[in-house]
Amino acid sequence: MRPTTFIAWAESLETMSYYDVLRVPADAPAAAIQSAFHELSLRCHPDRFVEEDEEVAIAASRVFKKLVEAYNVLRRPHLRKRYDAELVKGGVTLDVHAVEEKPRYEQRTLFMIARDPKAKRYAAKADQALSAGNLEAARIALTTACHEDQGNAELKERLDILYEALMLEPE
Repeated sequence: MRPTTFIAWAESLETMSYYDVLRVPADAPAAAIQSAFHELSLRCHPDRFVEEDEEVAIAASRVFKKLVEAYNVLRRPHLRKRYDAELVKGGVTLDVHAVEEKPRYEQRTLFMIARDPKAKRYAAKADQALSAGNLEAARIALTTACHEDQGNAELKERLDILYEALMLEPE
């Protein structure tokens, strides 16, 4: 996906349904939603765009956040049912935060999150691996960074997200 595509996509997010964001039909089964999220999240993860100009990085971050939001609603049957009811009424959004609290992420590299100098070295390696799309190498480097920077909850949270992405990868 070209970096400028994120800018256009990010600008149109507010008018898109969660199905449109994930590029699946409204009657898509859970497996198709999961597959679409996995594919798009690998292509759109903001850590892959840290070397792009700021506008592209911000747009990629907005797109990724919307992907996560869409996935978090559509993968849960009770939320998906409520969301579908809102769509029937003519709305395209559901205030997920009113239903359940979920973490919010700002555009920060793993290097920026790490505090310990040794952890920063490994976090930088993890950033590079993510930029290259190598989740397993990123996991190894990030695990070591977490070990070096114990007590860094944000770094640990990113590792948990990476584990979730790895679980979604096809074998």
